[in-house]
Amino acid sequence: MSKLLLIDVLNNPKILLNIDDRLSYQIITEARHLSLLGQLKARCDRAHIEQDLPLPIQQQLLSGFHSYQKQQQQLLLEHQHLNEQLQGVISSWRYLRGSALQWLDNDMFAGRIKHNIDIYVPQQHVVSVEKALLNNGWRYKNIADYEETFYRRWAQQTTPLIHKQRRTELAIHFQLLPKTLINKLNPIPLLHHHLSPPACKPATLLSPDAMVLHQAIMLFNQIDYHYGLRDIYSLYLQFVYFGQQATFWHNLIQLHQQVGNDNSLYLAVNLCRDLFNLSVPDNVLLYFQQHKLSRLSYWLYQQRFINRFIYQFPLHRNRDYRDAVKSLRFRGRLKQMPIYCIVPHIIKRLIINSIPHDDEEVIY
Repeated sequence: MSKLLLIDVLNNPKILLNIDDRLSYQIITEARHLSLLGQLKARCDRAHIEQDLPLPIQQQLLSGFHSYQKQQQQLLLEHQHLNEQLQGVISSWRYLRGSALQWLDNDMFAGRIKHNIDIYVPQQHVVSVEKALLNNGWRYKNIADYEETFYRRWAQQTTPLIHKQRRTELAIHFQLLPKTLINKLNPIPLLHHHLSPPACKPATLLSPDAMVLHQAIMLFNQIDYHYGLRDIYSLYLQFVYFGQQATFWHNLIQLHQQVGNDNSLYLAVNLCRDLFNLSVPDNVLLYFQQHKLSRLSYWLYQQRFINRFIYQFPLHRNRDYRDAVKSLRFRGRLKQMPIYCIVPHIIKRLIINSIPHDDEEVIY
């Protein structure tokens, strides 16, 4: 087998039983590079093959899963601290993205690694929440002043915070959608319903339909897709798991209509069909067929997204991958800020990146 990709193994983990040591370690290395090692272990567990794998491969998979378990423990610890530090400041907050999936503590999402803790706080409470955290061992991450302007103006989140001792990184979102989408989409329906796992009270999570739609919009309105395969795979798992609920697809379509006509959900569903053979109800497919602009966008970008996601590992990068990176980066710029801001932004980023600086070591 000359060309084996991680996505092939995610779709059929039994491949690991029939390849040599070199290819096995290549898959393990790719999974670790893309923050998917823990989820690969969980995928092998669901296929009931882990005990049949060579012992060194089992050990590598287990090391990735241990990182996930450590993150879960750290998330619980940080939640306890937040609960103490935000007493009297805010009654509740919502965990987003990877943090939310870890709170679900479900076998389907086991192994999902996150790179910071994401929470949503209503904008009117942000200043008081930041003040409380800064008085309790948190500080702003050391980034350039221009970067802070970008975070607050366009990304709709505060400058990331890092705890001085525990080195945990926290991102506070005061809007659920990027600023460039606010005039096109209505984020309020995303907050209409929620999940309340007992362990994360008084905080909550978005409802399943809102969680999926929010993650789809955030995935397809970004610039960098270094963890694109992890994120689209997480969406696929959510479609499969939440899709078992009788009302999930109905609620998702209804929410999509309430939020506004964004093509991110169309891209997510169809890429999951192409990459993972996702089964989608006929009425959902008929709904998406009505969106001609989304179909056109998918036709234009389908192969670019696929190339970006599956060839991210350095060993697999080819000309198609490099072309996809350039194309999707420009698309991301258009999504994240107005056209008149793009050229100045690129120039400033080039200048900032040319200045020697020390990257912060963040332990998650």
